Amino acid sequence: MKRVFSSITLIATCIMMLVSCSKKEVKSFVVPAEAILVSMPGQSGTTSFKSYNITSVTATSIPSGWSVDDIDMYEQTITVTAPSSFDKEEVTEGNITLTGYTPTGAKKSLSIYVAILPNADIDFSAEPANCYIATQAETRYRFNPYIGGNSTPLLTTRVELLWETKEGVIKYLDMRDGYVTFYIAEAEDKDGNAIEGKVTDGNALIGGYDVNDNLVWSWHIWVTNEDPRQSAVSLNGYTMMNINLGAFTNSNGEADTKKIHDSYGLYYQWGRKDPLPGPYTWDFYNNADYPIVDNVGERTYIEYVDSTADTGTTEWCISNPMSIILGRKDNSYNWLYSSTDDTLWNESAKSQNDPCPAGWMVPSSALYETLNIAAKDDAMMWEEAQPMYGWMLEDSATGNQHFFSAAGRRNYLDGRLDNMNDDLILPIPWSGYYWTASTEGEEASAMYFDLNSETRSWNGFDAARPMHRANALPIRCVRIK
Repeated sequence: MKRVFSSITLIATCIMMLVSCSKKEVKSFVVPAEAILVSMPGQSGTTSFKSYNITSVTATSIPSGWSVDDIDMYEQTITVTAPSSFDKEEVTEGNITLTGYTPTGAKKSLSIYVAILPNADIDFSAEPANCYIATQAETRYRFNPYIGGNSTPLLTTRVELLWETKEGVIKYLDMRDGYVTFYIAEAEDKDGNAIEGKVTDGNALIGGYDVNDNLVWSWHIWVTNEDPRQSAVSLNGYTMMNINLGAFTNSNGEADTKKIHDSYGLYYQWGRKDPLPGPYTWDFYNNADYPIVDNVGERTYIEYVDSTADTGTTEWCISNPMSIILGRKDNSYNWLYSSTDDTLWNESAKSQNDPCPAGWMVPSSALYETLNIAAKDDAMMWEEAQPMYGWMLEDSATGNQHFFSAAGRRNYLDGRLDNMNDDLILPIPWSGYYWTASTEGEEASAMYFDLNSETRSWNGFDAARPMHRANALPIRCVRIK
């Protein structure tokens, strides 16, 4: 009896240990793209999954008419095919449940979205740039991840969302068959209902990584309902976007705080390609940054770093696009540590670091030479002018007027958002700075204006004001001639 008891005890102990190990077993199973999207009925689509300690995967809850053709555990890919006809109960979209199993039978389940897209893909691969504009909802966009800027060769092996201004600005990010793809969904109202034909205004930054998981490049995705290429205006021989890079509208001097806030756009240190978010509120309250989220919807933050021999290089800033590099007195407050590079942006040709979309570039300071504050605005009482948060600037050559928002800057000393001028005795309520590609010695040129609250005889305007390059300022892009 003792032997039988011992055997039973041993078997029971092993079973308990197995169950215990199963419960505590370390495992992971994710589909980074979260979806498989196809362009037409009957078409197959593939995406990748990542797993640890998963030996098999099964698919259940498959939408009517769809099929799961292959789950390749070695390549870690899933292939599905959409229905080719819809004469029964077939559907154009739905969710597939995937369950991954460990060697001991423990499981982890997830859901992926599958759909036939209602619109054709929009392909940017023929015109590489550091910024891509997305204006059409329910559409998949794609670009070439092996080219940075205009022509910089890259050895990209995967991509990841670094940040976006709101969760879901872009969706279903994937890299396959030589392309990066992302999806722009329809915007939703406060009750979660789709707004037909509208996108969610926002900005996002996608990072590309090499085989050693080094961040080698990043691309700005500008999602807006107002296509800045269509609303462009003529100024001094240039075709200029009428909204700031990364903005969603031009407030045109309206005292509408949402329009004012939406008009600011993103901020750039001179010569860098990657954007920095703007203020959390239209009035720069507490100098707070606009909140951004990462690839899992968690709040993330830009980093403030001093310019050193390690951080103050173009190589470091490319690998750290979420960092603002603070200026140093002994280098004229440039973010570069030991040199001044006038080629990072270019007056006459689009550089590899140019942050504008394909076909557009950072302007020369010549763009603003014929502008000045419109006489009507300049004559306003202080109380009337302040709510505009900007000036209507008039082209002396044509008489045409263009509104520029007083979007302030990120200060070269500490990176903080600042919308007042440097007068310590009587700070000016708002000021505007716009980078150009022009340089002046160790500084760079910016168009500058402010509201002078001390005297009505002169409000500040300078078409080419020297500025420290560690400042981060807005940009108005111009079409390449």
